[in-house]
Amino acid sequence: MQGQAEPPWLDVFLANRDELIAFLRRKAGPRHQPHDLLHELFIRMSCLREARGIDNPKAYLFRAAANLVIDTARADRHRDEKMAAVATDYLTAHDPAPDALQAAIDRDRLRRLDRALAKLPEETRAMIHLLRIDGLSYDAVARLFGVSKSTVEKRVAKALRHCRELLEHGDTAKP
Repeated sequence: MQGQAEPPWLDVFLANRDELIAFLRRKAGPRHQPHDLLHELFIRMSCLREARGIDNPKAYLFRAAANLVIDTARADRHRDEKMAAVATDYLTAHDPAPDALQAAIDRDRLRRLDRALAKLPEETRAMIHLLRIDGLSYDAVARLFGVSKSTVEKRVAKALRHCRELLEHGDTAKP
């Protein structure tokens, strides 16, 4: 505003700054910072083309502040509706239920795992079942089979490597 006369509303704006902040705080509620709204109001007032014809600058400022609160509330509602739509789209697009293709892939993997387990010695399959399905500890399984815990760990680890190989490479994997 260098070289230009100050707009008639500026002195009124500065003189009523605290009153405007209180007004904005009251009208806009806790969701918005009154200082941010005051700054927005100042920008809006600065953009006025014909500010000289304002008869009552204080009334005009408070009316502009009220309009700003209304516009902000509309923008909030619009944003909230848009976010709700995005959330709904996300939730429906990311359905945790597997699609038909994934279900087929999972069934195929399960069949291959069954075939891999069937190729293991009966005692090793029993150890895996007791550990993974029944939840027994390695020590408990070792006592049941009369072997050391280390033996159970090694046999199960070797069996699981064998199953993983068959799952990843099919029947072409080495036993």
